[in-house]
Amino acid sequence: MGDAMRLTKAFATSGLGVLAALAIGGRFGPGPRHKRTAAWYASLRKPGFTPPGAAYGMAWTMLGGALIYAGSRLLAAPAQPAKREAIALWTANVVGIAVWPAVFFGRKNLPASVVTAGGMTGIAAVAAAAAARVDRNAGVASLPLVGWLVFASVLNGEIWRENRRSP
Repeated sequence: MGDAMRLTKAFATSGLGVLAALAIGGRFGPGPRHKRTAAWYASLRKPGFTPPGAAYGMAWTMLGGALIYAGSRLLAAPAQPAKREAIALWTANVVGIAVWPAVFFGRKNLPASVVTAGGMTGIAAVAAAAAARVDRNAGVASLPLVGWLVFASVLNGEIWRENRRSP
């Protein structure tokens, strides 16, 4: 298989994976189709650094693009010992993107969502390092997700803290 064909297949595979994860996660988020979830989320006390709703769509568009790029680079990279680990960790990132909204919005389980977000942050950091060992550009493209997940974990933790019920 030629380089162009391998890269095209890698782009399609990583793109479908990321878009599927975003679609699955999006099924749980607040919005016009999920009025109860939107009302629940609106009722939560949130810290002052909570971004406006539109910021999430913009952020995930950029993060999704970076993930697709990183996944494409990893999938198209020549065979090497670190490649399998890097792809497995990249896949774990993608799965996390589908799972977290189900925990936070679907189950409305704030403590579990904090644990999930923290786990995602750790995996993303390890995944970025593993990706960099295979392809420097894939590693660099993985860094925005790490940064976003650090922020999102802190935000998630603060939302949980501000909405704990007193005994």
